[in-house]
Amino acid sequence: METVIVTGGSSGIGRALCAALAQRGFAVLAVARRASALQSLVEAFPGVIQAVVADVATPEGRDAVAAALGPDQPLRFLVHNAGTLEPIGPLTDLSVNALRAHFAVNLEAPLFLSQRLLPRLSGGRILHVSSGAAHHAYAGWGPYCMSKAALHMLYQTWREELADRAIRVGSARPGVVDTAMQSLIRSTPAARFPRVDRFERLHRDGQLRRPEDVARFLAWLLLALEDTAFDAAEWDIGECEDRWRAFIQ
Repeated sequence: METVIVTGGSSGIGRALCAALAQRGFAVLAVARRASALQSLVEAFPGVIQAVVADVATPEGRDAVAAALGPDQPLRFLVHNAGTLEPIGPLTDLSVNALRAHFAVNLEAPLFLSQRLLPRLSGGRILHVSSGAAHHAYAGWGPYCMSKAALHMLYQTWREELADRAIRVGSARPGVVDTAMQSLIRSTPAARFPRVDRFERLHRDGQLRRPEDVARFLAWLLLALEDTAFDAAEWDIGECEDRWRAFIQ
């Protein structure tokens, strides 16, 4: 049974992807900070999904993930799904400590966890869960836009540096998904996030994607695409919908 790691595995996209990969025969290490949030997932897939309680924004957390994998166990997929939107608000209010904490989750964690696990990934794939905010600025989302833009460049740099090591690195934009992050967005005052009305409207009109559909999209990227297609460019869920919806494996 091949092993995969999914960070942010306790809820939303990460939880749905853990389940999707477990159903497809993989041993899944689901990584999150809260043990209680992982418990029901582990109970649903006994012996298949293993909970790894760790904060991947810290060196200690990344050590815990590596230790859970075991000293000689190869890794098929590493999915960097954990992320944060906070702090939300104008850059004029942003503190140094808040910015550093944000980048520790959204940039340092995927960079240094990948770095730590590269020896286990020969022939495997790394997937970054990105955002349209990597390419478009939103007032009030300064740290998020900056960190996702940096994550996009990280994907491209890893792609170039690992091209001769049989490790493929991809990136995916999942669209607007019905997760706890969307609830946080809708609860934010317009004074701190002027575009909040757009996300309220998407929710009201039933336009949010289901985490399970995003998991199907990500599983298609990981399992169905040839190497050269997987890392050729960032994949947008809406631009290839007919292809991932037809994915059955």
